[in-house]
Amino acid sequence: MVKFFGRGRRPREAVLLERAGRGDAAAVDELYDQTVDGLYAFVWYRVGRDDALAEDVVQETYARALDRGSDYDPARGSLVAWLTSSSRNVIRDQLRSHRRSAELAEMWERIDDSLAQIFAALDRAPLTDEVIARSETRDLVNMTIANLPESYRTALVRKYIDGDSLESLAAHLHVSEVAAKSLLARARRAFRETFATLSRTLAEVS
Repeated sequence: MVKFFGRGRRPREAVLLERAGRGDAAAVDELYDQTVDGLYAFVWYRVGRDDALAEDVVQETYARALDRGSDYDPARGSLVAWLTSSSRNVIRDQLRSHRRSAELAEMWERIDDSLAQIFAALDRAPLTDEVIARSETRDLVNMTIANLPESYRTALVRKYIDGDSLESLAAHLHVSEVAAKSLLARARRAFRETFATLSRTLAEVS
């Protein structure tokens, strides 16, 4: 859905990126703080959980983003989604000489097929617990969770990845089971929206 902004107003993320591109140190720090968790999680999985390679890719992705900030269109998605899609080009460049490049490319071709199937199903039915917990999409789930607020991350990770019961989750959060169930419902909605945004953005650059 296209977002409309008041006349003369620019979305905050676009302004932040523009300031960062001009060398505003505070804007660079804010840009990093707002986006690095989601970006790093995505990159880390796509380079085979290689910490050093992931750090190189993230650093180069930010460098390119600061040089090409005018390419960012807020109407097409969030800033972290744009950075995530941009990182795929950096990953391809970095992996050309990497010993695991063929293996990783084959793995992500399979996973991207799963992502496309799940995204196509989102318009027909809610994202179910089974899909969230499915082993072959676990990395995709983790990438999406990394883009959520901390409270949602905690709830989803403990419930769907660690396998906590609702009772255990409520005890960990120091809330009632009713409150924990409500938080999970909100977290699932946020997960679905974020997953769809990332999926759509990535599909556009596939």
